[in-house]
Amino acid sequence: MSADQATQPIGEPFSAWPEYVAEAEAVIAAAAERGLHLRLLGALAVIKQCPGGIWLLERTNRVLTDLDFMGYDKEIAKVETMFKELGYEVLGGRGVTMDVWVGRRIFHDPAGRRRRVDVFLDRLDFCHPIELKGRLDLHPVTIPLTDLLLEKLQIVEINEKDLKDLVVLLLEHDVAETEEPGRFDLSYIAGLLSAEWGFYYTVSLNFDRIRRYMETIPELSGDQKALIASRIDAIWQRVEAAPKGLRWKLRARVGPARRWYNEVGEGYRELGRESGAWGE
Repeated sequence: MSADQATQPIGEPFSAWPEYVAEAEAVIAAAAERGLHLRLLGALAVIKQCPGGIWLLERTNRVLTDLDFMGYDKEIAKVETMFKELGYEVLGGRGVTMDVWVGRRIFHDPAGRRRRVDVFLDRLDFCHPIELKGRLDLHPVTIPLTDLLLEKLQIVEINEKDLKDLVVLLLEHDVAETEEPGRFDLSYIAGLLSAEWGFYYTVSLNFDRIRRYMETIPELSGDQKALIASRIDAIWQRVEAAPKGLRWKLRARVGPARRWYNEVGEGYRELGRESGAWGE
């Protein structure tokens, strides 16, 4: 496999998810043996956090491509050494633009036996930044559940795949006032959204999209839809009740007339980005 080919991973059907998870867990185990922090992001993280929701994810007809991890920038030299020892190479050369490399490393197996690996460092810096520095000890396999929810909610041009991930996350997990295993941390979410009006506004749009979208899923019962709605309500009530600073209030007056999110570079666009965004 050439470097150019590795920049364009070939998609596989969702039914391949057990193989992806096995590869991801092998990488995480190798990192743990070396005292390194690598945690899953994206679709595979949703699978690990929501085993009871795989039945719904199997109906997405989504395409799986590579393995996405979050790591710490301070550990990147040792992470690169680890992947070299495992038989991977750092992806570089023609076709890899600078916006791919900022806060990110890409590894591939030149023999083509394993999937490509993306390692993001310290933060998710897409439509709205999500800091992960110091938070990767909260779960041994994935980024914290709360950050996984925020990873999906921060997407402005959200698509059906992401909405299904959000439905599964909200169906399987309840809320709590503080960090608790298997629950969304209301205080953490409220703190982030009360500090940045743009993030608050994007989440408000996406909660509305989730409400509309779940009504199109015939496999969901009325009770399940009500449960999802109640958890959205609990999160949003906590966000609305949190105090807002002067900067937040001034930006709220301007509203969406001015762009409220970061434009994502083309090379960074994938944590599962596909064509066909959910329109207004």
